[in-house]
Amino acid sequence: MNPRLRPALAFAALLLVAAQDPPPRVTTGAPPLRLIETLSPQGAQKVLPGAVISRALIGRPDSAILGEPVVLDWKGEKRRFERGDILHAESVTGVKDIPEGVFCEEEQKASTGKILTGQMLFGLVGALRGTHLNTRYCIYDADGDKSFDHAFLIGAKGAEGRAPFVIPPAKYGLIEGIELGGESIARLRYVGPAGGKDSIAIDLEVAGFGMMRDLAEPRTVIPIGKLPAYKVINGAVVTVLAYNAETMEATIRMDHDLAPGHIVLPELSRGY
Repeated sequence: MNPRLRPALAFAALLLVAAQDPPPRVTTGAPPLRLIETLSPQGAQKVLPGAVISRALIGRPDSAILGEPVVLDWKGEKRRFERGDILHAESVTGVKDIPEGVFCEEEQKASTGKILTGQMLFGLVGALRGTHLNTRYCIYDADGDKSFDHAFLIGAKGAEGRAPFVIPPAKYGLIEGIELGGESIARLRYVGPAGGKDSIAIDLEVAGFGMMRDLAEPRTVIPIGKLPAYKVINGAVVTVLAYNAETMEATIRMDHDLAPGHIVLPELSRGY
């Protein structure tokens, strides 16, 4: 091989590595807000358009208070959480087979030395792809026995680094049911005919601090020809038993209310 070509080939190899799609990253989003039970009609109810068929107060995201210390050391990232420390719920993507209740620490910023080391090690590739050195531990209760038993490290490198691992059981208490306040409520409202005579609709409405909030897909449509039929709407199970086309009256049964449950509203989740 011509020695003059070696630098060019090495540079091309670096560019190829930098251009490859990075592996899926573990990320966190807005924590889920808890829906708190309120009094809703029981059994079958006959309703006209505009009637509210289920309602739930919106609560703050859950938190967990540790009843025992937790010591973690994974891929060189050491942490110790003491009895009485509080971790907050997070919405996590990029990790398979984890429960809804995942509790994470605050993001740990990389030290200046670590950043400089990363830059020296990764060189051009690091400059082109970026180097993520900030990490966070998240822990969860895999079997629902009120003890944390698994953890994973957000920001870890490689599939093994991102995978959940078993930790010694640590008891915890759940802090839940604290209202967000300010007239924050979720409702299911029977709309009646939806865009024609062949279907009816139910809307999910959310008010946060007294203001109506936009939802991506608030309306659920139910074909009249398929009655009786049920729909699952944000965890609520709504069964429409019958419909009178002349009066637009529907017979509806709530098989499961909005609460207990959760809802993800990014604009409200960190605004309390």
